[in-house]
Amino acid sequence: MHLVVIGLNHETAPIDLREKLRIPEAGLTAALNELKSLDESGECLILSTCNRTEIYACAPSRAGDAAVRRWLEDYCGVTSAEVEGHLYSRAGHKAAEHLFRVAAGIDSLVTGEAQILGQVRYAYTTASAGGFTGAILNPLFQQAIAVGKRARTETEIGRGAFSVSSVAVQLAKSIFGDLASRTALIVGASKMGELTITNLVGAGCASVLVTNRTFDRARDLAARFGGEALPFDELAPALAKADIVITATGAREPILTRAMVAAAMRARRGRPLFFVDIAVPRDIAAEVNSLDNVFVYNIDDLQQVITADLDNRRAAIAGVEAIIAEETASFTHWFRGLEAVPVITALRERFDDIRETEMAKLRGKLRHLSPEDLDAINAAARTIINKICHQPMISIKDYSSSEEAAVKLATVCELFGLCPEDEDTEREDESIEIGQAHGH
Repeated sequence: MHLVVIGLNHETAPIDLREKLRIPEAGLTAALNELKSLDESGECLILSTCNRTEIYACAPSRAGDAAVRRWLEDYCGVTSAEVEGHLYSRAGHKAAEHLFRVAAGIDSLVTGEAQILGQVRYAYTTASAGGFTGAILNPLFQQAIAVGKRARTETEIGRGAFSVSSVAVQLAKSIFGDLASRTALIVGASKMGELTITNLVGAGCASVLVTNRTFDRARDLAARFGGEALPFDELAPALAKADIVITATGAREPILTRAMVAAAMRARRGRPLFFVDIAVPRDIAAEVNSLDNVFVYNIDDLQQVITADLDNRRAAIAGVEAIIAEETASFTHWFRGLEAVPVITALRERFDDIRETEMAKLRGKLRHLSPEDLDAINAAARTIINKICHQPMISIKDYSSSEEAAVKLATVCELFGLCPEDEDTEREDESIEIGQAHGH
């Protein structure tokens, strides 16, 4: 059985490519239905966030990897040339290790951020509810969620609830210093918007405006933090009131255009306006940054603030790495053990076929024996077969857990003349890079 993850993240692809491959939560089930329809597909799951889009799949062999990659390109409307050098692929225990790193928060743009574990859980819940996961991906993702919890309870990796939204607020503080006299406009009342307001208020910002396409959500969120809710159609004039605008919507296209911001700047009489766009796809059109006294930071621009905090988390990262190594070894032992099942089954079937053939001959030759006598002979034959198979089956299980599993299991098959249905026993634990993805 072949386990693989194919995808890209903030380390291998810029934001303009990541936003093209972003699959929104509302579209996951439809995307999984298409992916599942591939002839080569078995189990599948899609994890798509601001900083990554990854497909986890389990199929009889690696032959379907190319089809999964083509599906991703076609579904997201990108060419092979666009993703060349940005996609990565990891198989076997490397796929499991990668997922554990993601769930633990050490493969995130913001090391230790809390939101990713919830996103992993949501991706798994969606896929399992739709019947897209099974005997491999179910235990894998259940273990990944447990790894994420262990990382946060046994180490300091999650201390301070460090997140993209908190980094955005840190950036605002670095620009303005004291936020008490500043007005912040939050565009989007999603979970990310809520986290952003929480961090702003915690940083001393006393004036917070909130707008959202659904006004009731903006009003409820603003009320919780003593802010002011604005109808979404008042977004343009609201820009004239704010010092800093933080956007975090789920829009597929930019909601802030150059013309809109240019009009706001005329009303502001040239006073500087700072934007922090933490949405993917981006909420702010790229050309907005060309306006005078307008400064736009997107999610990739937060890296400098993030790097400054990384030294404080190195000890915690080492502890998380130890947990991941332990959990990966546990999964690998279990996963490799699955390869023993078809070989053991084939071995038992081979001996049972021999027993049944010989019993059929015996019944023809010993017609004078009663049915009870023949049943006793058959039972004795079964006992002999069980004893003969006992030690080989133990050895086969041991072989499947070794680094030389493919060679050893192939030898067993050759020795006993077996041809199990699942013959793909090649070791697929190596990390395979598609193109020249860097950073791993």
